[in-house]
Amino acid sequence: MCAYAGIWLSFLPQTSANASDATVSPSEQPLALIGGTLIDGNGGPPILDSIIVVAGRRISAVGARGAVQVPDSAIRVDISGQWVMPGLVDAHVHFFESGRIFTKPGELNLTQIVTYEDEVRWMKARVPETLARYLCAGVTSAVSMGGPRFELEVRQAARTLERAPNIFVAQGPISAASIGHDNFPLVDGDESTRYAADAVGAQARVLEGIQQHVDLIKAGYLGGPFAQEERHFFELLPAIVATAHSAGLPVAMHATELVPARKAMLAGVDTLAHTVVDKRVDQAFIKAAAALHINVVSTLAYWTRDIQARSGHVTLLPIESRCGDPEVIETWSKVPTLAAVPSKERGEAAQAQKVGMDNLRRLQAAGVAIAVGSDAGNFGLLHGASVHQEMALLALAGMRPADIIVAATRNGARVAGAAGEIGTLEPGKLADLLVLERDPLISIGNVGAISQVMKGGRLFSRDALMGPAKERVVLDVGATKDDLK
Repeated sequence: MCAYAGIWLSFLPQTSANASDATVSPSEQPLALIGGTLIDGNGGPPILDSIIVVAGRRISAVGARGAVQVPDSAIRVDISGQWVMPGLVDAHVHFFESGRIFTKPGELNLTQIVTYEDEVRWMKARVPETLARYLCAGVTSAVSMGGPRFELEVRQAARTLERAPNIFVAQGPISAASIGHDNFPLVDGDESTRYAADAVGAQARVLEGIQQHVDLIKAGYLGGPFAQEERHFFELLPAIVATAHSAGLPVAMHATELVPARKAMLAGVDTLAHTVVDKRVDQAFIKAAAALHINVVSTLAYWTRDIQARSGHVTLLPIESRCGDPEVIETWSKVPTLAAVPSKERGEAAQAQKVGMDNLRRLQAAGVAIAVGSDAGNFGLLHGASVHQEMALLALAGMRPADIIVAATRNGARVAGAAGEIGTLEPGKLADLLVLERDPLISIGNVGAISQVMKGGRLFSRDALMGPAKERVVLDVGATKDDLK
């Protein structure tokens, strides 16, 4: 355990290793959400005047009013005139990055203002608040796409807190590049990448993750300045894929360039953790991605938000202002040493985002599964709320709201390897859902019009989720009818 973990872990009870188990568990008294328009996450037409019955932490029945029987003992919650959909899944986040302007000294060194050691202390102390802000934004599950052991510590914390999403953690990125600490500083002595010199070393890195009960494996071809050192990476990748798959773990791949992304697909990875941004994907790439059932995670917002935050000028969506951490947001405008980002770099970022949007639109049109991932933790990207910025960019790319909802729910669950547990509103799955005041099928921005969030059968009002870090539960499945008066 790291030196500062006691700041936020000492008060937390121990739980089992199963992500579906939680310390705080509702009772088995059923609850029924009645009268809302149901969007189940599978992409089909909505169901008007629906009923969802929840028992314990899971959905026991769901469908049109006439097709679902509500138990006599159930607590009835009228959501007529509202919409209900699965909780959002952010398919790409990093908890060892805070989103603050101090979080990546290898890219922007402000250690003369805040040392990296102090930044790490701040992140650790802030974990309960950070996790609560995911639920505020309607994100009931998040996929940590690798990093130091801190990611696993955050997952453990999430399992013990009421106001926290499900966390799924990747081991990796397993890389053939021995990255210097100037680029990626150590977090309490631990690397944020997992170096492997050969296939045997790569297999050992996967086994290391399996022993830590990770949820998926991430391979990492970093490209750019690391390309020469990692030129033999694709000799390692088959061992990574085979070892992970033999343990039943999906494999995600960091690659933003066309050539390595193509090689990764053909090597058997399940997910591309970013979209391709260096070139327009060709028809052969699109056909292969569709045939191989590849998931492609969007991460479009990174390209503009990184520039905005480093320039001190970030334009936030209303839900980002409402649910984003103010102690993160204030750092983007209150650091006097921030300099203007060179116009060449701005242009390159804008071009990368443009290419990525076009590639995602064409991939989605061909039937490739797109998953919404914000890359939260990077400059300008808020834990929890910035997934809404990512969805807005997918709408600008030409995706329909109905398809974006699938990308932000069912497809994210597939990236996590948890499609049997989360992502759609079906009997047997975890009761993770959103109640909305406006129709998200008209505008994807309406996903931000959150009235209530249910996480594992526990129902929170919008006001409760916007409150301080102290847990304030509005309605528990175990409540009595008198509690609702």
